[in-house]
Amino acid sequence: MTDAELEEYLRSLGLTVEAAQDHSGHPYIVVCNFTIPCGPLAERACDVALARCQTIPYLVPPAIHTRPALVRMDMTGPLKTQSSALGPDWQYWSRRFDRVPTPQAVWTHVLTVFSQVIP
Repeated sequence: MTDAELEEYLRSLGLTVEAAQDHSGHPYIVVCNFTIPCGPLAERACDVALARCQTIPYLVPPAIHTRPALVRMDMTGPLKTQSSALGPDWQYWSRRFDRVPTPQAVWTHVLTVFSQVIP
C-alpha cells in the first residue's frame, strides 16, 4: 500500500482529501469535513488526519488526528487523546494498527475508533 492508494480510495468514497503539515514539517493526509456515520459520535463532522508514511514497507502511523477535538483530552484515560502536533485545534488519538495495511483496512480502523468511543 502507498499513501497515493489510500488517497485514491478515500476519494473513491466521495471524501475530500487534502495535504497538511505539522509544526515540524511532517506531511499528513487530511479528510475534510467528514461526518462520522455511527456510534456515540455519529453525525458529528470533523477533519481526520493521518500521518503520511515515509518508510518502505508501508507502516500505518499509530495515531488518528481530528479537528475539532471530539472527546476530553486525557492520555491516562481509556481514549488516550491529547493535543496534536498539527496545531491547537487538532486532537491526537493514540491508536495501534496491527494488520496488513490496505486502504480499506486503514479507513475501517479509523471508523472503528470512532464507533467504540464511550462518552
